[in-house]
Amino acid sequence: MKIFSYTCKGIRETNEDYIKSEILSDSISLHIVADGMGGYEYGEVASQTATEAIFQFLAESNIQGEIPALIQQAVEFSNSQILTLRNQYHAKLGTTIAGVLIIDSTAYTFWLGDVQIQHFRDNKQLFISESHTLVNEMKKNGPVSTKEIERYKHIVTKSLSGTPSELHLPVVEIQLQQGDSICISSDGLYNSVNPATLMLNTEAEIITELETSSVNNQDNLSIIVLKY
Repeated sequence: MKIFSYTCKGIRETNEDYIKSEILSDSISLHIVADGMGGYEYGEVASQTATEAIFQFLAESNIQGEIPALIQQAVEFSNSQILTLRNQYHAKLGTTIAGVLIIDSTAYTFWLGDVQIQHFRDNKQLFISESHTLVNEMKKNGPVSTKEIERYKHIVTKSLSGTPSELHLPVVEIQLQQGDSICISSDGLYNSVNPATLMLNTEAEIITELETSSVNNQDNLSIIVLKY
């Protein structure tokens, strides 16, 4: 499997995104993009802490059996670390997150918030995660106006913020075939660059396009691309 990753701060002062890919064993790897929540404090601390906690939990676990339940436990452990941070800093903080745990040819995708996961085969998108946003919740009840989308588009309904009630975690299994690609990207990236077009490019071309996009981007940009 080939792994490509990229993150930058755009024109913001700091990069509150955090990305990590790691091979846990001969047949297991874990890949995460986290996006510290805007409007809260210490976003860069929250995204790094949450990601490293999930990695720590899974690296120290016997990864077998009911994998979705194990991922849920890892995310709950991560959330407890965020709660510790909130108490330590006496501040509200949190992060959205999306990850892919690959075991042999099975990818277990999971997410909270609006970091996005997409699965491609033969240049066709077979799966895209449904972001936990207020706009998506509103759409379930009927049409949403352009004005409402603009007003509420940055509000997420689930995150890692130390609140257990937000932790109903979707886990979707994907059976990978040779040539498949999985893309994990923060909203700052997919709102400015279409990940589907990036899948058609070489690594050098992807870097060039992302560097060009970052020059005037109002948000941090982060992506992990997995080519199986």
